[in-house]
Amino acid sequence: MAEARKSSGFSGLEHYNSVFDSAIATTSERKNDCFRIRYQVYCIDNAFEDPANSPDGLESDASDGHSTHAIMTHRTTGDAIGTVRLVLPRDAGETRMLPMRRIAGAVAADGVVPFPIHRTAEISRFSIVKSFRQHVPAAGVEATLSPEEWRKMLFHLPLGLIKSCVEMSAREGITHWAAVMEPALLRLLTRLGIHFTPLGSLVEYHGRRQPCWADLGALLSRVHAERPDVWEIITDGGRLWPLDETASIDAMAVPAAQASRRAMAL
Repeated sequence: MAEARKSSGFSGLEHYNSVFDSAIATTSERKNDCFRIRYQVYCIDNAFEDPANSPDGLESDASDGHSTHAIMTHRTTGDAIGTVRLVLPRDAGETRMLPMRRIAGAVAADGVVPFPIHRTAEISRFSIVKSFRQHVPAAGVEATLSPEEWRKMLFHLPLGLIKSCVEMSAREGITHWAAVMEPALLRLLTRLGIHFTPLGSLVEYHGRRQPCWADLGALLSRVHAERPDVWEIITDGGRLWPLDETASIDAMAVPAAQASRRAMAL
C-alpha cells in the first residue's frame, strides 16, 4: 500500500482529516485544555513564560478575555496536541488593543497599519506540543504510512490550526490577520502557500520575531492558486470561506509581479 502511494506522489495531505481534528473551544473545559497546552509549550517545552505564574498548569493572560480559542486533537489517541487563539479587536463593543501593538511599536500604531483595525484579529499562542513530533504511529490510518510519509504528514501539522483561524474569523466577521511570528514558522507557511506580508523589521520577543499581516480573502485566494490541496484543508473545501474569484485573480498576479521584479534585479 505504501509503495502505491509513493508512486502516486503522496503529499502528506491525503489522510490529514482522518488523523487530526480541529475545533473551536466553546466550553470552559475545552478552553482549559487550550490553556493546558499553552502551559506545556510556553512554560515547559520552550521556557518562554515562568511556570510559577501558572501554578494551576494553565497558561493565560489578559488578552484571553477578548479572544476566541481553538484546539487540535489527534483522533487515534484523543490527545489534545495544539491550540491557537484569535485576539479580537473589540470586546462587548469596545475596541481593544492587539498585543502586536505593544511588541512592534510605531509600525503597528493606529492610522499607520495597512489593515482595518476594527476587522483585524491577531493570531496568537500558535502552539503544538513538542512531544507529538516524536509520536510513532501504532494505530489508526497513520499506522499504514511509511516513516517518510508520516514525516510529510507532520510537515503539514500546522494546517489544522490555520483552519481553525479561518473558521473563527468567519464567525467573528474578521477580514484581516495580524501576527508576530517566528521566521521559521513564516517560512513553513510560505512553503504551504500561506503568505503573510512583513510589517516593519524583526523584533525581539522570545527571540527574533517578524510582525506581519494578511488580507484573509486575498491570502486564501492565493493559497487556492498555488496549493489547492492546502486550500481544501484550511477552508474545508470552501465551506468555511468560499473562494473570491476576483481576489483569486489578484492573488495569482502577486507571484508574477514578484518574479518580474526579481528578473529586473538580475
